Amino acid sequence: MVNAPSPRRVFASRYAIAFGLAAVVMVISVIGANWVYDKKIDKIGRVKVKTAAAPPEGANYLLIGSDTRAFVENSGDEEAFGSAQDETGQRSDTIMVIHVEPGARKTLLVSFPRDLFVEIPGGTDCLTTINGKCMAKINAAFNTGRDKVIETLQVNFGIEINHYLEVDFKSFQGIVKAIGSIPTYFPYPARDLGTNLKIALPGCNRLNGPDALAYVRSRTLEYLDVGDQEWVPADSIPDINRILRQQAFIRAMAGLAVAKSLNDPFTALEITDRVVENLKADATLTRDDIDSLVVAFRTVNPKDQSALNMQTFPWVPGPLQNGASVLYPEDPAWREMARRLGEFGTVATTSSVAPSSVKLRVLNGSGEAGAAGAALDELAKIGFKRAGASDDAGNLELTEVRYARGAEEQGKLVLSYIDPSSARLVLDPSLKGADVALVLGGDFVSILVPETITSTTVTAPTAAEPTLIAPEGLTPAPILNESELGEPAPKTPPC
Repeated sequence: MVNAPSPRRVFASRYAIAFGLAAVVMVISVIGANWVYDKKIDKIGRVKVKTAAAPPEGANYLLIGSDTRAFVENSGDEEAFGSAQDETGQRSDTIMVIHVEPGARKTLLVSFPRDLFVEIPGGTDCLTTINGKCMAKINAAFNTGRDKVIETLQVNFGIEINHYLEVDFKSFQGIVKAIGSIPTYFPYPARDLGTNLKIALPGCNRLNGPDALAYVRSRTLEYLDVGDQEWVPADSIPDINRILRQQAFIRAMAGLAVAKSLNDPFTALEITDRVVENLKADATLTRDDIDSLVVAFRTVNPKDQSALNMQTFPWVPGPLQNGASVLYPEDPAWREMARRLGEFGTVATTSSVAPSSVKLRVLNGSGEAGAAGAALDELAKIGFKRAGASDDAGNLELTEVRYARGAEEQGKLVLSYIDPSSARLVLDPSLKGADVALVLGGDFVSILVPETITSTTVTAPTAAEPTLIAPEGLTPAPILNESELGEPAPKTPPC
């Protein structure tokens, strides 16, 4: 094993990014030396919740976006969010389970429609009672308490929650402000009187914090029929179309957060501060847990929004309940989704390619003499083909795994053998004579050599699991009255 001498811990030597929806989107972005990282984690607010012990292979994180206005303390906040007196109680504006298996590099983000009709065990805020059970929309569970959401997921679907995360509207706006703005496409002029969304010009619009919050919370979106000058409803099922908009938005937001965090440490710290100041987590969440999220998400390409596997819990429409429109879990599809959230695989590294098929070059950007050659020797023992070792031009703070066009899977395989877990995976179109180039940075620690390297298990590629509801990138969800609206505005960069 190659152990680099004590690496230089500079301001930009470590970053961690985890994704999730909260009031609609949550991004934890931590960058800096270890003491900065620890300091940020220490600022996370802790809440008492009953979670299950996490298996060694990963964890399920329940991510709640709360619509509480308890944080409102001044007239500015009251104008933006409403007052705690007028908007009483709290409900989960968004419910998401993040299923993480760091060793297997599997991550699944599942949104639960807030109108899903379920049993709220021991609940009192019921739409109706069936066989003595309190039945209501799933978002009502949060009004009873955090533990009630966890219990509801367990009772209805058998899903165990290992960690809990919660953010609110103010945190979301702060994240968008730290990033700058989020390019979002509107095919027609749009509005939502319920969230105060107003888009006068169709096409690519850059949404700031308040506009972004209004957009992702929109459940009564309307588009303007320019010919008749009439506003028409945009969504056939508002709850589901809102989820599609949220999922598209988080992809765009996540990509910008990653890119800007890597290029500008100060932006990363500002994003982190905006999240942490209103973030709540279970008392058992540790730095190791956050590190596991880093490992799971570190192969996400900020330019490839499809890299985030986001799905919606299976649902079907059905009869009204006490006059309220609700959605019902789709059987048997929901059982398969619940199974996927409940199963954790092996921590062993698997890949659709073998090390022996990867031509690997190692470049030394760490400034430590001989590090590149020693690292290549260790990687060759694992089975990688040698494509040379040399010094990189200049010093590099963060270790990078650069892959040639068409060699992303080879790059991910190399990345799995690198410590630190914060090593970057980047496309290098100029790379010639090798599939992958490992560039050792100042943060480089070692090559992770398996306990046995006499044989390497390679898992054959498997068919992609079906996406139950496929988001459309930055394109809005299907439009209810599209035939009435005429030709949509052209979609131009950066949308």
